[in-house]
Amino acid sequence: MTAINNISIKNKQSVNLVITLFVWLLYLFFLPYIYASFHIFSILFMLFPGVYLLCLLAQFMHECWHEYLPGIDNKLFYLILSWVIFLEPQIFDIVHPYHHSQVNTYKDIEFHPLGEIKNKPLRIIYNFLEICFGNIFVILVTSFKISRHPTLKHVYSYKKFIVSILMWIIIWGGIGYTSHLILGVSTSQIVISYFLTCWMGSFMVHHCELIEHGNLIVEGDLKERNLQTRNLKPCGIIERFFLFITHNHCLEHSLHHSMSNLYTRPFPQAYVLPEKTVYISFGEYLVILKDMLTGKCVVVNPK
Repeated sequence: MTAINNISIKNKQSVNLVITLFVWLLYLFFLPYIYASFHIFSILFMLFPGVYLLCLLAQFMHECWHEYLPGIDNKLFYLILSWVIFLEPQIFDIVHPYHHSQVNTYKDIEFHPLGEIKNKPLRIIYNFLEICFGNIFVILVTSFKISRHPTLKHVYSYKKFIVSILMWIIIWGGIGYTSHLILGVSTSQIVISYFLTCWMGSFMVHHCELIEHGNLIVEGDLKERNLQTRNLKPCGIIERFFLFITHNHCLEHSLHHSMSNLYTRPFPQAYVLPEKTVYISFGEYLVILKDMLTGKCVVVNPK
């Protein structure tokens, strides 16, 4: 019965993707009006449903890259989802294979685009910007790194980048302009509300990733490095709220690395995790952030 239920849940994910995409477009249409009407209190609307939807779309984008979703063109929806959350599809497509093969090492250019930063003051500054601005900062640095990488710069296509710019204009500009015409919002209200949503989403998604991999360098083979990937323990109100907003992404993330051929996220506790699986609380995560802001990074040797 469990296997049948899992198949049913998996088949529903493609429908959930389309519904989430439609609701997100509606959110972008009404967001500037909510911001203009409620000002600072619109932050609550940006958090939910805004960040909640953005995190789910980011999950679906990642899952389309892995081609997990049945019954749809995963490659097409990967592009669409990237554009609707204002990402350049090529960046993730280029660096994500490194995240799986070089996880928890400085060779993971998705997570450590500059590799090991040996200068401590510079490392602290980098960590501070990463913590404050999230994926917005990391993706900008990654884009810069790719443009100067001896191999990857030849993989990156500026023609595809122009296509992405056009799609951003059509999607974000089109919805914003429609909101302006129908709801009477100003350009500044559109830009500010969209930027705040993107920053809050970027912040939340990246802190989810930092819980899993932040300040974590492991010496060992791929199996050992996968096993050291952290998971957030649902032990308190903050942890449960964070898992709710990020759709359980860091609940069993080490499972995704050790079994990346399987679609595991929608099925929490469906698989038995290894005995040495690493779980942390939000309090323990704050200690990790403190170490990052003081330039500390302990190399883990599981042997």
